[in-house]
Amino acid sequence: MSTAKMIDITGADAGEIELADGLFGKDVNETALYLGVKKFMAGLRRGTANTKGRSEINKTKKKVWRQKGTGHARQGNKRAPQWKGGGVVFGPKARDFTLDLNKATKRSAILSSLAQRAGENAVIILRGLKLDHPKTRDLVAALKAANVPDNALLVFAEENGEVVLSGLNLPHLGLLHFSELNAYDVLLHSTVVFTEEALKGAEEVYA
Repeated sequence: MSTAKMIDITGADAGEIELADGLFGKDVNETALYLGVKKFMAGLRRGTANTKGRSEINKTKKKVWRQKGTGHARQGNKRAPQWKGGGVVFGPKARDFTLDLNKATKRSAILSSLAQRAGENAVIILRGLKLDHPKTRDLVAALKAANVPDNALLVFAEENGEVVLSGLNLPHLGLLHFSELNAYDVLLHSTVVFTEEALKGAEEVYA
């Protein structure tokens, strides 16, 4: 069973906490990790690039000039791709890039990413991370006191709503609800920071 540091919001060391094997103790499945990251990145693609083929161009179908006797190469109409404003040959079409993964693979990708971070001692549990008002300065002070790096992923629960609002304009800090954990975000950030409430919620959902 792996362990993680528990740090108070004031920066005081609150000892170590045992991490649930069901959440952090699985073997790292590299294939599932790859597919989980690939699915996430594919979902970010908008797929809106689109070009018109010659059948979609709104131009006359009249032949440009007669077939023979002009000294020019034979031509059809100005919808053809060699003419300015003509159709595009093999151009991109709007499409959906999303990938489907079965539940077991999705779950394996998430648990593998968490297991990898736990094996690197890159999991921190923050105790008492609550703010009375949304204040970025207060959140930055709390994270600095706990020696949390700037590019950490902060996993929160519903009880940490003021914390989330305080961190929205920190460009390198990742914010994620425990129910939205994914392999991409876990691997993107160097450290994964759970609030106590988020850790309990993640254990209920995944472990």
